[in-house]
Parts: sequence; C-alpha cells; structure tokens
Amino acid sequence: MSDHIHIIITGAKEKARTILLSRKKLKLGIAFSVVLLCAAVVGAIVSTRILVENSNLNAQVAAMNLKLIESTQESRNYADRVDDLLSMKTSQTATFEAEKEALVNKTLAEFNERNQLIENIIKNLGIKIKKHTPIANSGGPYIAPSESLQEDLLLRADKNLDILRRTPLGRPLSGQISSPFGYREDPINGEKGFHSGVDMQGKRGEKVMATADGIVIQASNNGDYGRFVEISHGNGFTTSFAHLQEYKVKEGDKVKRGQVIGLVGSSGRSTGVHLHYELCQNGNPINPVTFMQTADLSKKIAIEEIKAGASKKMIAVASLAKQAQEQTLIRISPLAIKIRKKI
Repeated sequence: MSDHIHIIITGAKEKARTILLSRKKLKLGIAFSVVLLCAAVVGAIVSTRILVENSNLNAQVAAMNLKLIESTQESRNYADRVDDLLSMKTSQTATFEAEKEALVNKTLAEFNERNQLIENIIKNLGIKIKKHTPIANSGGPYIAPSESLQEDLLLRADKNLDILRRTPLGRPLSGQISSPFGYREDPINGEKGFHSGVDMQGKRGEKVMATADGIVIQASNNGDYGRFVEISHGNGFTTSFAHLQEYKVKEGDKVKRGQVIGLVGSSGRSTGVHLHYELCQNGNPINPVTFMQTADLSKKIAIEEIKAGASKKMIAVASLAKQAQEQTLIRISPLAIKIRKKI
C-alpha cells in the first residue's frame, strides 16, 4: 500500500490537478490543527472568564471608592460640626463668664447689704460682735486663706444669722405689758421693790413661745416663780418664763425661736393670770422691752436665711455649670484633633 495520497482537483474547464500528499504529513497536519483549535477554544474561555472577573473587580473598586468619598465627606462634615461646637462653646463660655460675674457681683452686693443690716441691728441691741485679739506666745509667717470674697461673705452672714437666731427677739406672747421692768410698787405687799422682768397679760392656757434658739436648763416648780422654764441661748443670754399653768418642755431639750414652751397661768406668787418674762445677759437681768420691740425681726431673719440659702445655691450652680462646660470642651477638643488627623 502506497504512503501517498493523490488528491485530484477538477477546475471549471475540466482541467484536473493532482496533489500528492504523504499520509504521515497529513496526519501530523490534522493533529496540529486540532491542537491549535483546542488551544484557541481554551484561550477564548479563559479570556472571557478573566474579563468577567475584571469587570466585577472594577465594580467593587468603584463602589469602595464611592464609599471612601462619602466617608471622607462625612468626616469633614463632622469635623466642621466639631469646629462649630468648639466655637459655640467658646462663645457660650464667654457669655457664661460675663453672666456669672454679674450674678456673683450682685449676690455679693446683696450679701454685704444684709450683713450691714444685721450687724447694725446687733449693735443697736447692744450685742458685741467678737473681734480678733492677738494670741499670746504665738507667731509664724502669715499665709492668706484660699477662700474667695463670696465665701468670706457667706461665712460672715452665717455667723451673723447664728447670733440673731440665739438672741432673744420679739414677744413670747401677744399680750400687753401690765408691769414694767425695774423698780415698782410690789403688787402684793405694796412696798417698793425691783422687778427683774416684765409681766404680760394673757389668757389662761395661752401658748408661750421661745424668743430664740437655745437649750432648756430648767423646767420645774421654782418657789415664788411657780411653774418655771429657763432657756440658755449659749451667747450670754438666758430667758425665763414664770407663773406658767404648765410647761411643754423638759430640761435638756433643744428649742427653736417660736416653739411653744408652756401655757400662761397663775402659779407661784401671783395676783392673777399673766406671764413673767425675764431676760438676762451674763447673769444680769436687763430690760427686755428693746428686744421685744423687734417683733417683726424674726420674720426678717427667716427671709434672710432663705435668701442666703438661695444665693449659696446660685453660686454653687454657676460653679457646677462652668465645670460641666469645661469638661465638655475637654472631651470635644481631642476628638476634633483625631478627626483632622484621619482626614
């Protein structure tokens, strides 16, 4: 059998051409063509897949770029907002400081006026305010205290109010004075004698009130005084209430101004229902009329105490508000720096 293949090609004019091919070469050519065709098909498939993957990656990258742009813009907007807040806080702080200064100045002025009023009342009553006296056998460098002016005034007001709370002021009951303080004709024997207090008219069982804060040092029957209550106010003053029908306190009780300590009666050496009210300073009886004439002072003192408390609260609130603003400013500032660094 021949290794050659004869291929006859006939043209239009019936001319024939003969091509002689080797069988071996023909098989190699076919095989090579098949290999090339397979390679082309594989290449086409791989190229298509790569194109699809590249397209997907491009889409993902575009989406990430868009998110990055949005995030960057959001960060810038946030940074701008933080800057606005910082500017606003600075402005508010300046306004707050001005308002606080005006408030404190007003409060100090009011406190100073009240202190002057209270001290004038105390002086007019003849009460001495303790002044500083040098301490013997002592010395050393002077270091000024850290308290501010408003704290000094608050302490001064508290001290003055405490003096007034413990100073017998006003009337123990509303009745008129039937027998004054000092020398008089004794109502029982008619002889001249010294009356160490004032007698006040009252109805049997009428309430008798303390005229200052203090501690009860006696509540018992006391000879000619009858049923008797004595109160020490801790500042050299004592008050006594005699001829009571009964007493509503006992020895050692702490009492407040206006508290009921007994009822009007006629016990002891007495010609009728009344109250003997006595005021002593450092053990010596003094005329209580001047102190009784300040009947409305108790209400004024209560009002002053309320105002003093309100002023303290106003100063405290102003201080707390300032601290809150400062803390907010401290928290915002580092955050703004971090945002700017990220941008």
